[in-house]
Amino acid sequence: MRTDVPLSVYKRSWGENLTGLTIIAPLVLVVVLGMILRQTGFLVDSDKDRLTKLLYWVVLPALLFRTTYLAGGDLSQHKNLFMATYASYFIVPIIALGISSVLDRGNRKKIALSAMSSARANNLYLGMPAVFLALGDPGMEAASVYMAIALPGYNLVSIMWGEALISGGISFRSIRAMASRVANNPLIAASVLGLAFAQIRIPVPETLLVTMQLVGNMATGIALIALGISLRLRGIPDAIRRTWPDVLIKLFLHPAVVWGLLMVWPVPRVFFQAAMIISAMPTAINTFILASGMGMDEHYASELVAITTLLAPISIPIWIALIGI
Repeated sequence: MRTDVPLSVYKRSWGENLTGLTIIAPLVLVVVLGMILRQTGFLVDSDKDRLTKLLYWVVLPALLFRTTYLAGGDLSQHKNLFMATYASYFIVPIIALGISSVLDRGNRKKIALSAMSSARANNLYLGMPAVFLALGDPGMEAASVYMAIALPGYNLVSIMWGEALISGGISFRSIRAMASRVANNPLIAASVLGLAFAQIRIPVPETLLVTMQLVGNMATGIALIALGISLRLRGIPDAIRRTWPDVLIKLFLHPAVVWGLLMVWPVPRVFFQAAMIISAMPTAINTFILASGMGMDEHYASELVAITTLLAPISIPIWIALIGI
């Protein structure tokens, strides 16, 4: 290996050929580990409930507060990126809601989950690594700005969709119930607090940030192992038949809508490419944790995460080619 070439150049060159596979494969292997641990009796189904509770109330709030706090700087110069990003959080769930209302008539838990998950991309665990592999350091800078803009709405708006629909419609009583549940949602609270602390310049001790980083670093492994405990490989063909509408919405409709919105509100090319790559990611791993905590169809959520993740190595290279990388 030549010593005068930065390591990032080799990483990017390697990633350009196998981006989808190299990003997804490690996550799939950890899911498989969870399945093996269950099959060997080292972990049992009840352990999944303990792991998801730990994630929902401790690990993910620590991760979201720290990430939002560190990313939440001056965002006033990126109004177009803000408009396109937040418009997608309403347009995509509305389309998903319409489709699910027809296909899953009367199944409130499933309809709520379809709307909530439609724009919840795996932006932290897959999106950021994918941007680095495809675009290098300039892409990471753009992705950091995108994450600062997207994270509050990503958590607030998508979860509010689920809360509104699971409560059975819009009325004063349901709005009050939804507001109460949203106010008590630890993920929303962590995101709001992180952004607020960043915007009004409240310093957070470095020791506390490092502690939250250590706790947050557990999120991916615990979530994937918990997902592996709940999955059964023999059900994958049936899961594809059950989830294909939401799979297509997440892997193809969501990034297509983001592309169109970024044409309406144009941004610099590197921001466009970073936003497109992140939006093309499969369903966020924590979606099935949210489904469990919010009383939705947890089993369907785990299937949706699994199938979109398994099919992402096919869809991600397509989007990377379309955006000219």
